[in-house]
Amino acid sequence: MAQSLLKDILIKEGIKHGELANKSGLVPATITKFANGKRIPSPTSAYKILKALNNFPDISKQYGIKNVFPTID
Repeated sequence: MAQSLLKDILIKEGIKHGELANKSGLVPATITKFANGKRIPSPTSAYKILKALNNFPDISKQYGIKNVFPTID
């Protein structure tokens, strides 16, 4: 379905789906579906994921929408 780099980023950064879900206010199963490309996030969900992802203290860089979900306009 949709290309998502979320799974690769979570692995690279050592972030668990549940941790991202907790920080973003989304359900862990939803994060898993986005990471596996089984669902495309709404703009609202994508923003929540990016905001939460970029607020982890030890991430290697700040991510933008195209870094995580390249097929979302």
